[in-house]
Amino acid sequence: MLEVGAGVVETNHDDLHFLTSSLQGTSRTFALAIPLLGTELRHQVGIAYLLFRVADSIEDAAGVAADRRHLLLQRLRECLQPGADGNFRSAAIGDGFGGLWPEGSATERLMVAAPRLLRLFHRLPPAAVACIRGALDRTIGGMLDFLSSGPARGAEIRMETVAELRLYCYFVAGIVGEMLTELFFLQCAVGGEHLGRLRELAVGFGEFLQLVNILKDSEGDVRLGRCFIPTGVSRETVISLAESSGVAAGEYIGQLEALGVSADVLAFCRFISRLAEGSLEALRQRGAGAKLSRTEVFSILESAGDTSGGAAVAGV
Repeated sequence: MLEVGAGVVETNHDDLHFLTSSLQGTSRTFALAIPLLGTELRHQVGIAYLLFRVADSIEDAAGVAADRRHLLLQRLRECLQPGADGNFRSAAIGDGFGGLWPEGSATERLMVAAPRLLRLFHRLPPAAVACIRGALDRTIGGMLDFLSSGPARGAEIRMETVAELRLYCYFVAGIVGEMLTELFFLQCAVGGEHLGRLRELAVGFGEFLQLVNILKDSEGDVRLGRCFIPTGVSRETVISLAESSGVAAGEYIGQLEALGVSADVLAFCRFISRLAEGSLEALRQRGAGAKLSRTEVFSILESAGDTSGGAAVAGV
């Protein structure tokens, strides 16, 4: 059971295990980062991350025609909204989004379990539901635009310009940064007059994380028919763009610290930012495909403020 600001949310052990295992199976970074947050934020951010992961996994499904991905994203979008009777419509996706990813994979298990995830989402406090729903709705809208024109052709995604790449990064990561900032503000006693500037910086923060992921995963993406580095644009150009976004990420964390937000929020933001910085440095030194070692990751985790060792995810 989780105590929340608007009341009590019943969350049983099986649900917590489901969220924990889903995070561990789909993202090493966020499986380590989210437990740095306090209980209520941890639960909200964990559910939000997994919902965005479902949308991303629909968009990224290899070999699936754009029109089918478009339909499935529309169905997910519908499930975020209440019907005329006030009830939420997770039944619209039936048994989930199975069959898009290899059988037995962690992503496939998450896709099949999407109705369960949506039920947990709708049990969050109303303010958190509204924040997450608004952000995911805008992200899905951006994904639908990309699938309907330009960058998505057939079953592929291919960027043509830097402007196109940056717009994509905004839809899939910048909006997430804005959402996280709003969730932080729901928990922290910080004046609302600071929210606008922090939202601007949060877009750069999200872009930084996304660009590093694109650089890190570029070779595998190409094999799957996804080319996020625009045609005729060098990796060095994208690295420079990531470095510029990294400056915004640093300013974002500095602003949060100056405003006196809680230590758990700072540790979460520092960890994912420093992990991206370390990954970018590895890419500079060792080229495409370079990744941080487990030892390097846990060293960064410790430096971000974790005192428990971060060996496992618990109590999402």
